[in-house]
Amino acid sequence: MALTFFNTLTAKTEVFVPLAPPVVSFYTCGPTVYAPPHLGNLRTFATGDWLRRTLSRFGYTVRQVINITDVDDKTIAGAQAANLTLKDFTERYEQMFLADLAALNILRPAALPKATDFVGQMIILIENLLKKGSAYQTDDGIYFKIVTFPDYGRLAKLAKIKTDETDQADFALWKFYKPSDGPTVWAAPFGRGRPGWHIECSAMIAAALGEQIDLHLGGTDLIFPHHENERAQSESLSGRPLARYWLHSAFVTMAEEKMAKSADNVIRLTDLVEKKISPFAYRYLLLTVHYRTLLNFSWTALAAAARAYEKLQTLVTEWADAGAGAVLKNYEQKFNQALAADLNLPQTLAVVWEMIKDDKQKRRDKLATLIDFDQVLGLNLETPAAAPEIPETVRTLVAQRETARQQADWPAADQLRQRIATLGYAVKDTATGTQVNPTK
Repeated sequence: MALTFFNTLTAKTEVFVPLAPPVVSFYTCGPTVYAPPHLGNLRTFATGDWLRRTLSRFGYTVRQVINITDVDDKTIAGAQAANLTLKDFTERYEQMFLADLAALNILRPAALPKATDFVGQMIILIENLLKKGSAYQTDDGIYFKIVTFPDYGRLAKLAKIKTDETDQADFALWKFYKPSDGPTVWAAPFGRGRPGWHIECSAMIAAALGEQIDLHLGGTDLIFPHHENERAQSESLSGRPLARYWLHSAFVTMAEEKMAKSADNVIRLTDLVEKKISPFAYRYLLLTVHYRTLLNFSWTALAAAARAYEKLQTLVTEWADAGAGAVLKNYEQKFNQALAADLNLPQTLAVVWEMIKDDKQKRRDKLATLIDFDQVLGLNLETPAAAPEIPETVRTLVAQRETARQQADWPAADQLRQRIATLGYAVKDTATGTQVNPTK
């Protein structure tokens, strides 16, 4: 079964053929670490995690790289406002980002290069672009001359640039030092300064993965200008496509508006935790919408996702004593077909619930199949759910009810169940004991 992905560059769904199978080189544009990450930011990295897990399921060895943008206008301004060094300022937000990845069960990439560690490589790339005639110097920096790259605009579906157009669309490769940069400055043959945003990724991709890679992932907001400019820089030097396949995940919106720091409508993963909502509820919510489709976040939708996720946890717990089972091959094939069809994760969930509701199958086989599927879904279903905190009053009533049941005093047991229910808890008698869960 062949994997297929929608390639933004060609605007077609294509069969995935890596450069050097079974190895897959995979780059994800990472965060600019000047503020805490929000749910919208995290969608891209969750998508990358599912992509990586899918590739592994289909037999590939994945080398994934996620960069950390720790030098740009926003990080410099933020460090100065906080009266911190650039390193101290950005590392705080980098750690928040990594903590969120861990909370969402997103696998750590093979490498997490920081832009500030690769400025030397950026300078070399810029020097080579100057020698080639693809870049030029102005009073404030070094700029890429986009008319020297005939394929410019293909990724973003822009009109072809004419050779007689002005240089207004040219972009900065290097920004000469100005006092507002403070201590953030590097020496270069063409003048002291700091790198532009776009050259950072070109340098880190080349250093970590090589001149040409299989997959490049990012949010749709990065298609232009960032990814278009990455292509122009890298391909002008190498003469080869930077990435074979370009994938982009859609925004997370609230009330139809893009979730963004500039819009002051962001929700963080820690906001969910404070409301006692598992981060896995958000991971499940992301699974319900195709990665190329806008997700309109609402607390109602998140609550529904939380209930579905908790149901899966409950089933795993209830089926745990069913014994060793085998993966159901017909459902495995359906699951893999959904993954192969441009990472159709909502369809994989449909397969999961179809399998769960199939009364013709044995519980032990359904459990084995669900755990197998979770190697891709990443919901960590094999880890038992944390027991909810039950108030002492409720625990006492549950103990009294258990005593009544042991004495076959069924009327008293029923009355105690009703009292427990009025306090917001449900009691369920199972083969392994009594379970108590909040109902609200």
